[in-house]
Amino acid sequence: MSDASGTGRLPGLINRVGDALTQFVLAIAAVSLLSIVAINGANVVARYLFRSPFPWAEELMLFLMILAVFAAAIAVTWRNLHIRIDTFIERASPAVRRVALVVGTMIAIAAIMTVVVVSFRVVALLYEFDQRSDALDVPSWIPQSFVPIGLGTIALIMAVKLVLALAEAQRAAPKDSR
Repeated sequence: MSDASGTGRLPGLINRVGDALTQFVLAIAAVSLLSIVAINGANVVARYLFRSPFPWAEELMLFLMILAVFAAAIAVTWRNLHIRIDTFIERASPAVRRVALVVGTMIAIAAIMTVVVVSFRVVALLYEFDQRSDALDVPSWIPQSFVPIGLGTIALIMAVKLVLALAEAQRAAPKDSR
């Protein structure tokens, strides 16, 4: 059902890219969580068996947890699995649902992009000042960049999904009026 210009294939391509991105970020989250478990286990052994815990373990586990959360949040957004209460929206007419989708998504994107801009400024300052973490002595901008990258990707996904939903509604509208 694609038209002559091939734009009917675009949603399928976008969905494949989104699904691949989801698999990638879920792998990152899984590796991060498994690494946390391994580091924590090794640190327990080092602490109680050898009386010499790793001074960097807590910091690295924190950075990996932040990475896992923002990576998984990307997958949650793509799969539309975030927690929401939509009892009233489900009972509304299709027109009201469409307006609520557009308005809610635009508000969410605006809020998220505000945090992205502020976070990016913080990351840029950390990079400029060559701020380093205490225990690991790694550049602080690296783990701090998980926030704007994760949230920016979430905002992009929300915008793409909104455009796809509106395009689908527009394609379906002429069929409904016949």
